[in-house]
Amino acid sequence: MVDSRFYQREGSFSASELAGRIGARLVRGPDRSVLEVAALEGAAVDALSYCTDRKHADALSATAAGTILVTEALEPMAPAGATVLVHPVPAVAFARAGRMLYPHPKGAPGIHPSAVIDPSATIDLSASIGPNAVVEAGAEIGAGCIIEAGAVIGRNVVLGEGCSIGRNASLTHALIGKRAVIYAGVRIGEPGFGFVPTPQGVVKIPQLGRVILEDDVEVGSNTTIDRGTLDDTRIGAGTMIDNLVQIAHNVRIGRGCIIVAQVGISGSTTIEDYAVLAGQVGVSGHLTIGKGAQVAAQSGVMRDVPAGAKMGGSPALPVLEWHRQTAALGRLAKKKGS
Repeated sequence: MVDSRFYQREGSFSASELAGRIGARLVRGPDRSVLEVAALEGAAVDALSYCTDRKHADALSATAAGTILVTEALEPMAPAGATVLVHPVPAVAFARAGRMLYPHPKGAPGIHPSAVIDPSATIDLSASIGPNAVVEAGAEIGAGCIIEAGAVIGRNVVLGEGCSIGRNASLTHALIGKRAVIYAGVRIGEPGFGFVPTPQGVVKIPQLGRVILEDDVEVGSNTTIDRGTLDDTRIGAGTMIDNLVQIAHNVRIGRGCIIVAQVGISGSTTIEDYAVLAGQVGVSGHLTIGKGAQVAAQSGVMRDVPAGAKMGGSPALPVLEWHRQTAALGRLAKKKGS
């Protein structure tokens, strides 16, 4: 169950209202109140739970959850007394319901006495600025923004309305769209790793670009996004970036991409819309990963990836070819050892 010490619930919903708002259908059972979200095991009668796969059929049939989200095929397996909502992708509807019951926290408007605010900064009256936060000269903080303790908003940085900046994050040389969520320890806009080696030593290239985050981007804890050299580093609307990701200068990431933990993307690479990079993928510079492409965990991408391709291995290959090579290598090793 959700621990109320850490998460504040906002209201309750009838099952029919909930169904209407999350795009589900109420197919049977009473129109009971939903106060909570929970896993199938341990759920109470006032909770909403969900099931997406027949392998969880035993847990589904045994659950005490009063309201259950399932696919149409799983509906007969739900307990007889339950209120049953049907959706083609129950996990999506469940996520929407969870956000309704537990929306992103809203900060109390105002500026903590210990915060350091430059007089030339523009801060909407509905924004919340936490203890020891810093807002430098010329920065613009939009309506409803939350800046948590110790965060630093650099000179002339712009935050669109509804942004949330986590503890000890720092932003510089950046324009941030609406409703961005930037978690603790993120570093946005620091100079990229650009230099020219010479016989006399390394000459650093000035990093004179910006970072632009479009609306609804999420950036996980301790991720770093470098500013561009001359062009901008840009992250498209709705892209989700996990913890501990490195995005180098001039990288362009499209809309709705998923970048999983410990990915490293070298400079001037383009990731087109809805691409997925799984954990620990490494991408060389000046490449293009096409729209909707998927790259398996720990892969090394050293050449362009076509739109819609599924790649794996290092160097990354089409996933079927990668599996064939892996299987052939296993057979060869087994033969040699026998």
